[in-house]
Amino acid sequence: MKNWRMRTSVLLVMVALLMVLPLALGCSAQAPTAREVKIGIMGGQTGPAASSVVPMFEELEHMFKYMNEVEKGIDGAKISWRIVDNKGTPEGAILAYKDLRDGFKPLFYIAVEDYYYLGIKDMIAGDQAVMFTMSAINPQCYLPPSVFYSISLPISDGLAGFVKWVLSDWKGSNKPRIGVLHWDLPSGMQYRMAESWIRKQGVELVPVQFPIALMDLKPQLIKLRDANVDLIWMMAISPNAAVAVRDFRGLGMAGKTPLYFNEYVEPDVLLGLVGEGADGLYSYRSESPYADNTQSAKLFTQIWKYSANKDKKSDNRITITMKAAMTAAVKQAVADVGWDKLDRAAFQKALDKLTNIDTWGNTKNLSFGPSKRIGVSAIKMGKYTKTGRVSVGDWIELPRTFEGVDK
Repeated sequence: MKNWRMRTSVLLVMVALLMVLPLALGCSAQAPTAREVKIGIMGGQTGPAASSVVPMFEELEHMFKYMNEVEKGIDGAKISWRIVDNKGTPEGAILAYKDLRDGFKPLFYIAVEDYYYLGIKDMIAGDQAVMFTMSAINPQCYLPPSVFYSISLPISDGLAGFVKWVLSDWKGSNKPRIGVLHWDLPSGMQYRMAESWIRKQGVELVPVQFPIALMDLKPQLIKLRDANVDLIWMMAISPNAAVAVRDFRGLGMAGKTPLYFNEYVEPDVLLGLVGEGADGLYSYRSESPYADNTQSAKLFTQIWKYSANKDKKSDNRITITMKAAMTAAVKQAVADVGWDKLDRAAFQKALDKLTNIDTWGNTKNLSFGPSKRIGVSAIKMGKYTKTGRVSVGDWIELPRTFEGVDK
């Protein structure tokens, strides 16, 4: 009997210890769930834009690897991602979105071509599926209520900012006549959203259209030359710009009519295509030139060195802007609701609070909010040298023509 009582007492003590020990150690008996930030990525890895999309996705993956392994994620939360090819078609875009939504359930999405999602815009909004977009943006996607947020620059705002820069140092007796060389896609007409604001500045635009796949721009350049424009603004992607450089110099226009490229020309790519041919030409971007030696420029190089073992120095740092936006939004959402309640709705509400996001010198200011869906607020002009690109002046605040604030 005595032994039985002793065994019973020992058993009761062990049970009590098992119940009390986790509390004494300050933790629950159940292991905490690992924190995770899931990102769905969609773009045309095959299709018409594959040559631009694939390198962009590669760069995103290098960035996420660096964030996970060097920075330990976002506040200790691991970043997980899945990439789905939308095949560069509206049908493929719908399938890609549904695949990620139903099979991966991301906190937010990164989409390269927002215009492919126009047909399911209302579905995306109903799902509260926040979309960061990284290419030429479609105005219809940003009509409220909207869950689309742009890391890119609207074509119309970029042109208006460029005109603002031209006028800031214009020495002519009359206001300038600006040739507008634009492509033949629907997005190519977006420059017209800035026309009213530009006319109010006393500036005349002379538009000339060209097919985006055209390999000979001499007829269009001759038309602008004969129209006696003071300078030419060209809407282009890097291959267009390379053709323009060749034909511009071939026609003897260099040194007579300045040529400026918009934000979609990637300086590193253009220099790789034309080399010293770009010397003396201009372009603007929302990212600062590498020569500015910003924190973001150094970070970009570190990311590539760590993740790809390449010593890459670049003016094309849209991924750094993406990093700043997603990091700030996650931190804001966690501050609002905590990790346990972090969901798509909380993430969107956090984005709408962010009126000034630190991009480490990559852009002057990046902000979002219910009355400002377009994040980029400034551009910086750059002039090509034989080996790179340097800043020309300071940041230029953008008129908000795309959103209709400045008309």
